Amino acid sequence: MVKIATKKEQKDFYNLWRICFEDSEVFSKWLFEKRFLPDFSTYIQKDGKIVCCMQAYPLHISICGNIVKGVMLCGVCTEPSYRKRGLMSQLFKETMQILRKKGFIVAVHTPAKLNSYFSFGHLPVNRCKYIKTEMIPILEKKKEIFEIKENFLALYHCYYHFSQRYSGIVSRTMADFLLKIEDYTIDGAKVIAYMPDREVKGYAVFYSTKDSIQAVEVVAQTQQDYQEIIEGICSYGKGLKLSIKLPTDVSVTLPFIKEEIVEKGVAGVLQLPQLMGVLGSQKGYAIEVEDEIILENNGVFDLDGTKTDKTPDIKLNAGNMTQLLFGYCCLEELKQKGLVKIYHKENAKKIASYYQKQNCYIIDEY
Repeated sequence: MVKIATKKEQKDFYNLWRICFEDSEVFSKWLFEKRFLPDFSTYIQKDGKIVCCMQAYPLHISICGNIVKGVMLCGVCTEPSYRKRGLMSQLFKETMQILRKKGFIVAVHTPAKLNSYFSFGHLPVNRCKYIKTEMIPILEKKKEIFEIKENFLALYHCYYHFSQRYSGIVSRTMADFLLKIEDYTIDGAKVIAYMPDREVKGYAVFYSTKDSIQAVEVVAQTQQDYQEIIEGICSYGKGLKLSIKLPTDVSVTLPFIKEEIVEKGVAGVLQLPQLMGVLGSQKGYAIEVEDEIILENNGVFDLDGTKTDKTPDIKLNAGNMTQLLFGYCCLEELKQKGLVKIYHKENAKKIASYYQKQNCYIIDEY
């Protein structure tokens, strides 16, 4: 039986987190002090203890320029000795219904293994670019690069404008942005900013060890600003390995780096008609959607999310419909992969024109 947590289960959630994840004790304690939300945390209990659990954070998600009520999932885990019993499948399905009934429209997350959630209809909606090198050469730190240890508020306008450029990204309030930076720094992250004329044009959050530098969040206004802030990161890591996560539309010129583009984040729709209604008001079409997890998402819908008795123009599953709505892929790409059935070619072309491909990026994990 799936249960919603109360404050008294916080310690049990913490203990299971410590068993299943490799985060530091400092970070784990901070996370459960600042971000544990019982009403958005679910679990299964066996043998008198919590053995399977997950958490969700209510956030606003920007999808094709529209702000949507969503959640970010995290801490999805099962105690090792109870795995492969179907517990997570039960927990995930019922939790999606719980979140749907709370009024949330989409759920996004960045799991370590993306295909773990494909069977639930949570498919990739995000690619990111990693730039890497085995050894950073000597790069002098420029005078426009500053290490930021307080007054993180000065970075917010840079993040805000950055977040307007992508579909699927969290649209954070100022308060939640500051909480996110605290999330990073409590675990030893450095924050630097590129500030020509004392104005923040870009910033980076990265972890530095004796062997490597890992930049988990890099944000800038222009391609040149990205170049400057990435060179700034490298100036902290002579001789170290380097890994920097970036949106795929960012290009930098450094002779010692290699680039790799990977799928990173997934999403699922909790209330399909509502999401379609947010994204469009067109009528006169018919899209048939199948969803094995959330039965309310099944049916034939017009583009404004209302149900219709019309014969379907196209048919696809809820996961691929999510990808289409986020702008992660276009209808033609789904057609080429055999993931959509076309019944009415002319109407399908018009539907395709309403769902254009977007720059998709999920920068956050919590």
